[in-house]
Amino acid sequence: MRIKASIFIALFAGFFYSQLLSATPQVLTSVSNNQVSLGDIFLLNINIDDSDSDYQLDISPLEKEFTVYRPSKSQRSQYINGDFTQQTQWKIRLQAKITGNLSIPVLKIGTLNTREIQISVTPVSKQATKTADNRVFMENSINKISLYIGQPLIFTTRIYITPETENLQLSGPELKDAIIEVYGQDKNEEVIKNGIRYTMITRQFQITTDTAGDFMINSPLLSGDLRKVVNLSNRQNQVIAVPLNVRGDRLQIQVKGKPAGYQGEWLVSEDVRLLESTPLTPEDFHLGDPITRTITLQIASINKDKLPTLSFNYPKGLRFYPDQDEIKEGQANGLLYAQRTMRHAIIPDQAGELTLPEIKIPWWNSLTDKQEYAVLSAQTLTILAANKQPASLENAQENISQSPAATIVEIDNGHLIYWRIISALLSLGLIILLLYHLSYRRRHTTSAQQKVHSTPVANQAYLNLQDALQKNNAPLTYQRLIIFLHGKKVNLKSLSQLTEFIILPKEDEKQFLKEIKLLEQACCSAVKPWDATQLSSLIKKHLRQTTEHQGKSIMDLNP
Repeated sequence: MRIKASIFIALFAGFFYSQLLSATPQVLTSVSNNQVSLGDIFLLNINIDDSDSDYQLDISPLEKEFTVYRPSKSQRSQYINGDFTQQTQWKIRLQAKITGNLSIPVLKIGTLNTREIQISVTPVSKQATKTADNRVFMENSINKISLYIGQPLIFTTRIYITPETENLQLSGPELKDAIIEVYGQDKNEEVIKNGIRYTMITRQFQITTDTAGDFMINSPLLSGDLRKVVNLSNRQNQVIAVPLNVRGDRLQIQVKGKPAGYQGEWLVSEDVRLLESTPLTPEDFHLGDPITRTITLQIASINKDKLPTLSFNYPKGLRFYPDQDEIKEGQANGLLYAQRTMRHAIIPDQAGELTLPEIKIPWWNSLTDKQEYAVLSAQTLTILAANKQPASLENAQENISQSPAATIVEIDNGHLIYWRIISALLSLGLIILLLYHLSYRRRHTTSAQQKVHSTPVANQAYLNLQDALQKNNAPLTYQRLIIFLHGKKVNLKSLSQLTEFIILPKEDEKQFLKEIKLLEQACCSAVKPWDATQLSSLIKKHLRQTTEHQGKSIMDLNP
C-alpha cells in the first residue's frame, strides 16, 4: 500500500512540476554572427514565448563594450491546428568598440534573464570583404599614392549591390588626424559583372592631412540588411533580414613634409595661375580718373575655402576701392580648380608716372617637385593732369561784355502803330497756342508715365549712392558711383565715358559731364565746396529715362 502511495505522489509531483515549467515563459538568446571585425554591425535576437506587455528589456549593460542602436520590439500570436502560441521578440544592432574576446552580458527582462554569449572581435582585415554569393562587394582606389602635407587626395569607392539589399548606410574612410569630406555628387549606374546585374554606386571623398609619414587608409564600411529566404517546411518559407557588413581594400599612402629649401607660405598644387583681364600699360589716364583692375587666381586641387588672399602693396599716392571677391570652383583637364576673382578701382592723386608693384605667389609644383612662382609683372602707368573745365560759357560772357553797345534808332512814323498792334495780337495768339500745346503734352506724358514704372528698382548700391549725394561727400560719392556702375556691368576707364551709357537729352548730357568734372575736382581738392543736388537730379532722371526705354522695348516686342 505504501508503494502505491509513493508512486502516486511521485506521478503527481512530476505532473505539477511539468505544469509549472510550462507556465514559466522561456527566453531564447542568439546572435547573427559570433565572429566579427571591429566596426561590424551584428544582430542580437531575444525571444520570449509570451506576449505580455509588461516585459521591459534593460540594455544598459551592453553600452560598456558595444555601440547599441535603437532596438526593435515585435509581438505576435498564432493559432495553428489547435495549438495557440505567443511570442515577444527584440532585435538589437550592436557594434563592438574594442577587439578581443567579448561577452554579451546577462540582460534582465522583468523577472526573466537572458543567457551570456561570447563574441570574438578581430581587427579590420587589409583585404576586402564581401558576401558569400558575391551579391554585394566594394572596390576602393585613390588618385595618388604619394603626396605632400596639405595636398588633397581623392578616395573613390564603388559599391556593387543587388535588389536583395535594404537599409544601406555607408561610413567614410578613416585616417588618423586627417580632414575627410564627401567630394562631388554620387553616381549611380547599372553594370554586369561575372554574369550578375549590379547597381554600381560611386562616391568620392577628399582627404587632407598635415602629418607626414606612411599611413594606411581604412576602407569605408557598408552596413545594412540582406534579405534571404529560409525554408521552414515543405509548404512554408520565410524572408529574413541578415545583417550586412562589406568593406573594400585598405590603401597605403606616403605623405611627404614641406621641403627644406622652400621659401614663402606653403602652397602645393599641380597648377597655379595668376591672370589680369586687361593690361593697363597701353592706356593713358588723367588725374582723378578711376583705374579698374580685375585679377584672377586659379589653383588646382585645393579647397576654395583655403584660397590665399593677395597683397597689392600699392603706393601711398593712390585711393583704393575694392569690390567683394568672387570665389567659385570648376573642373578642367581632369583637375578641380578653385578660383578667386578680385575687382577693385584705384584713383591716382598725383600726375606723372605710377608704378603698380609686382604680385608674386610662391608655390610647390607636386608634378615636378620644384618651387615655382605665379607672377603678375609690375606695370608703369602715365598719369596726365586733370582735364580743364570747358570755358565756352566764360568766353561767351566776356564776348558779351566786350561787345559794343547797341545803337538806338528812333523812328517816328504813325503808320507803324497799326503794324505794332497787329504784331501784338499775333504774338498773344501764338502764346495761347503754345500754352495749350504744353498743357496737352504734360497731360499725355503723365498718362504714359503711369503705365510705366517711373521709380527704378532701389537696390543697395543705388541707395548707398543717394546717401552719399545727400551728405555732399565727394570722395564717398565717387567711390559709391564706381560700385554702382560695376553693378550695372559698366566697365569704364574714365568717368568721362559715362555719356556713352547714360540716357539723357543732349542738354542734360552736357550738364551731367560738367557735374562729373566738378565731382573729380572736389575729390582732388577738399577746399573747394561741392554741391551734389544737380548730379543727384540728373542720375534720377537717367534712371527714369532707362525705365521708360525698357518699358517701350517690352511693348514693342509684345504688341
